[in-house]
Amino acid sequence: MLLANISVARKIYEHFPDAAMLRRHPEPLAQSFDSLQQALKPLNIQLETGSSLALAQSLDRAVLPDDPYFNNLVRILTTRCMMQAQYFCSGTLTPDEFRHYGLATEIYTHFTSPIRRYADVMVHRLLHAAVDRDAGYASELTNKVAMAEQSDVLNHRHRMAQQAGRASVELYTSLFFKGKTVDEEGYVTQVLQNGFSVLIPSYGVEGIVYTTSKGDTPALEYDKAAHSLVSSDASVSIGLFQHVRVVLQVDDSPVSANVGSMRRKLLLQLVEPHVPGLSLTETELSAIRATKPTQRSEAQIIELVTTHPEQVQSI
Repeated sequence: MLLANISVARKIYEHFPDAAMLRRHPEPLAQSFDSLQQALKPLNIQLETGSSLALAQSLDRAVLPDDPYFNNLVRILTTRCMMQAQYFCSGTLTPDEFRHYGLATEIYTHFTSPIRRYADVMVHRLLHAAVDRDAGYASELTNKVAMAEQSDVLNHRHRMAQQAGRASVELYTSLFFKGKTVDEEGYVTQVLQNGFSVLIPSYGVEGIVYTTSKGDTPALEYDKAAHSLVSSDASVSIGLFQHVRVVLQVDDSPVSANVGSMRRKLLLQLVEPHVPGLSLTETELSAIRATKPTQRSEAQIIELVTTHPEQVQSI
């Protein structure tokens, strides 16, 4: 597949140097990896970001013998340091800017999936025009301005599709966890000034543990130099890759100001490590565990969303 896409990219660029629809993946900025590199340093792990090959090889070496999930976590966080790939018209950039960093190729396009991507349809038309001189095609196909505008539309639509996908996952996640209380272990994936993100591998979900609410004194202070959250007595520190235990629930208050909104967010509360004023107490944990969960099967969730959308409004 990769060879086909690369070969077609070269062919259409050769015949239409100003109007070929290509796909590029800019090289990530070195400073994008600073926080990740800093967190990996105590573990004697160094990511080589000079090239995609060097990065891939260093990721293969980023393992901890006693933690099989660690390598997956490093790869997830590495991907978040990357820039997004995007479609572009060849006449709008110099050949040096065509490179696809992730695939380590000087030129690339999408050709192999015309049944699901409109970009591939455009590339098929360009290829047809390139191999058949008698083929008829619209003038827009070789118009640099028109192709650049089309590339922008495709990039925008791709982002909108990604957001729709995330919203769908968010909806089904809320339905799945509604009425449930889950006590699980997770990993810290991001440190903020007012909290930290936690990824729960057993469910593949991620949420934020807030260290303070508006107007309250924070239980943890942000340490910019160490990129971590530290308790006032310095007895507890929260940083990337750290194992934590959290209780996960669906917050019944709407995300937006619209109280009729169907959107709800996951509520994560810290259990371990224990931070006074932030972590749940044993009494609070006991009360939460005593709550009888409401179970929904996958089939029930799908039926609720597809056949009873009016009930989803109350989520």
